[in-house]
Parts: sequence; C-alpha cells; structure tokens
Amino acid sequence: MFTINFKGKQNPKDKNLVKVDMILFKTGYPRVSKLIQLTGPLKNWDQSKQCFVGRNSDIMSANTKLSEIKMKYLKVAEEWEAEGRNWAPVQWSHCFDVVKLRKEKAKVISVATMIDNIIARSTQKERIKNEHIVTSVSTGKQYKVLKNHLIRFTKEKYNKAFSTYYFEDITEHFLQDFLFHLQKNALKNGTEGGISTYLRKFFGVFYYANEAAIPGVNIKIFDSVRLQMRSKQYTPKTLPFDVFQKIENIDRSSFSKTESLHIDLFLMSFYCGGIAPIDLCFLTWNCIENGVLSYERMKTPKKASIPFIDKAKAITHKYENKCYEDYVMPVFTHKQKDEWQKRAKVERTIRNVNLTLRKIRKMIKHDSKITWYAARGTFITKMVSDGYNVASVAKYAGNSINAIDKNYFKETNIEDVRVDLNRRL
Repeated sequence: MFTINFKGKQNPKDKNLVKVDMILFKTGYPRVSKLIQLTGPLKNWDQSKQCFVGRNSDIMSANTKLSEIKMKYLKVAEEWEAEGRNWAPVQWSHCFDVVKLRKEKAKVISVATMIDNIIARSTQKERIKNEHIVTSVSTGKQYKVLKNHLIRFTKEKYNKAFSTYYFEDITEHFLQDFLFHLQKNALKNGTEGGISTYLRKFFGVFYYANEAAIPGVNIKIFDSVRLQMRSKQYTPKTLPFDVFQKIENIDRSSFSKTESLHIDLFLMSFYCGGIAPIDLCFLTWNCIENGVLSYERMKTPKKASIPFIDKAKAITHKYENKCYEDYVMPVFTHKQKDEWQKRAKVERTIRNVNLTLRKIRKMIKHDSKITWYAARGTFITKMVSDGYNVASVAKYAGNSINAIDKNYFKETNIEDVRVDLNRRL
C-alpha cells in the first residue's frame, strides 16, 4: 500500500503564506516528506481537505497543480509496482529530480577553481545506498587535501600562490617538481605519502577540465609520471584465525564498556562477511531480512549478501536498546545530524577501535599490527582456506572474484603449508 498526502504549515519567511509538504508513504517504510514548490494564502489552506478553499483563479490553479503533482507521482509508483520493483519512499521522492550535467560555456579558469568545482560537485552529488541518501563527500575530501598540498608546494618551490596558476601553467616540469615534493615529504614523515593517490587525483582534475573544454589543458604531461601513478600492490590486513579466536575469547574484565563495544564492532565485521567499518556503522535493520544480510557497499556499487549468523545476532541483541533510529550498531546518536557529521564519527570510531586493538595485541602478544580492516581479510582468507568457492566468498564480501584473488586472500599458516608440502612432495 502506498499513499500521498499534503501537509500545509506556516511559511517562516512570510507568515501569511503556507508551505506545502508532500508526504509519501509505503507500508513497511518510514514516511518521507518532500517540499512542493507551490504556495498560497495560509488562510485558504484546509488541512482536512489537503487543498486550498476558495473560488478565485489563483486558488483553483494551485489546487490543479497539487492534483497534477499527486497523479504524476502515483503513476510512477504504480509502474514500479507493476514491474515488481523493490522500491522505497525515499527513492519515490527523488524520481523526478534531474541532475544537471550541462557543460558551462568554455572559459579560462584557474586550476584551484576547477578543484573547488569538483569538491562542490562531489558534496552535492547524491546516491541512494541501502535506502539512505549519501553523497561523495569522501571524494571531495581527497581533492581538498590535494589542493592543500599544491598550495604548500607552489609557495615553497616557486613562492607563488596556487590560485594564480592556470592549466597552461602546469607543465611536465611542474609535475616533476610536484612529484619530488611529495616524495620528499614521504621520506621526511617515514610514510609512503599517498603519492600515487595524489597524482591520480591531479590527473582527475585535468580529465574533468578537458571534458569541460577548459583552454590550456594538456593531459599528456601525466605520461611522465605514469609509473608513479600506479597503485602499489595491496597487502591484505589478515590475521591467522587462531589470533582472531584469541580476540573473540579474550577476558573483557579489564576493558571499559566503550572498549568492549570496539571489540564487538571488530567481531561483527568478521561475522558479517568482512563488512567494512563504514558499511557496518551505516548498517540498518532493513538490510537484514529472512535471516540474510544484504547491503550495497559505500565504496563501490558492489552488493554483498551473506547469512546473518547467530554470533552476529547475539551482538545485536546486546545493543538492541542502545542504537539510534534503525541502525544496527550503536555508533551514531542524535548529535550526528547530517552525513558529514556521521562520516566524521565513523573516522573517530575507526581510530578508537584501532586503539583498543592495539591494547589487545599487547595482551595476546601478537607480533604484527592489528586494525579493524583485518576482519575483512581474515574472513576472506578463512573461507577460501576452508574450501568455499571463491565466487561464493566474493558474494558474501561484496567483491569481485579477481579482487579476492588479487587483493585479499593471503595464506596465513605458512608453517602448516611447509609441513604439508614436505609430506606431499
């Protein structure tokens, strides 16, 4: 069952006018409110009839528009129902939204302005993930970090403001100097410095500028740093299963309630198919149906589907009265009002979980660093080692078969393999 109702309320900008919200409802889902671009005198709004009362032409025109809007949305819902499509009111509310992708008239803009445009586009671009509207704020954040690097680089190297650079100023020589700047910082900080990431993002700036026909763009300059743009082979963060079992059975008497939650978050990731921290934090109960956990990953359009096992259920029962709204785990509270705040909370939670895992590592005397992401590699390795088909494991984890083979599966019991090979060969 699905319905559309209209609700009028006083317009805060003009108390004599009414603001009209369209309330979209479907059985089994929360109601969704959508503001209608239509107004009229507050005194003429009749909430019981959900329309304006009166006989003048403006009122009759407004009521006609309300009726047309309602019929337009109902037609979409009826078509979706006829197709047997699984849809939610939040999707219904956005079915006529049009993302304007028109190219602006080609004009000379600075590289900094182009990056700002990409950041703005990333934060405004909306997608639906597991019946929640999300944006590409993490992508925008990466471009913002790139811009900060370029600001420091041009000031230190050329004593010039980055805002004064146009695309024709970015030459192969500039690119080589910037590469050396990144390498020097990485050496100074004792890290890899994210060099390939920044170079790929910088290439992305040129790619989008070229698509928009911005004058002065020369993508070929990146041929000189093509080797450095390649990502290094990913080393999966994987634990031997016996180490995971030690964490699973660790005595929690010396841990605080918050630290105990951190342990449960780590274990929950493993029990739910190696679900990534951000996906677990954003996981809601509508993703669990008929004993199966199904969700779309935040990082990619890949979908994961895995039986919701008893150990995972036991953890959720522990926190069933402590979770905000319909989230499965108690990560968010009423304080996180928007996506930016929720993503910031996820980042803080990841840091705190890793601090607790550092404490655990010392207690169980494990040699290598343990992070929350180890739950994913450990799950995949365990399943493949136990003889599960790689295609099935890929489905459980929300990955491709190639990604499992290339990035995740890692043999952790090398000594067992040595003994077995000696016996076999």
